[in-house]
Amino acid sequence: MYKRRRLLGTYLGVALATVLLSGITPILGSPPWEVVLAGAVFLIANQLIYSYPRAVRGAPLIMLLILGTIGVVQDTLLWLLVSWIGSQMDYGLHVDGFLTALVGGVVVRATVLLLMAVGPQPTPETS
Repeated sequence: MYKRRRLLGTYLGVALATVLLSGITPILGSPPWEVVLAGAVFLIANQLIYSYPRAVRGAPLIMLLILGTIGVVQDTLLWLLVSWIGSQMDYGLHVDGFLTALVGGVVVRATVLLLMAVGPQPTPETS
């Protein structure tokens, strides 16, 4: 359940950033499919590089700040990657610059952490 919220938060964050930020624009004219492509890139990278606390509500504040900062940097680089992939394929999303990518990274990471904080938290593993 926790993993599903993380995946949903990633897609929702990408969609929100695309809608809210004027610097993220579709290259062609069909935004829903281009957002799906961008969301897929985010999901693959976020599965390979896991930078989330085990339980958001139970995590110490310093851990949330450190992992949040690492996550924003990761998501900013992913926005730049999505823009580069889109320019190579002539399909996808175009990001105007680093500042737009940074704000997009903040939107995606905040959405994911917010959805992870809602609902039941995972229980600590016992060994």
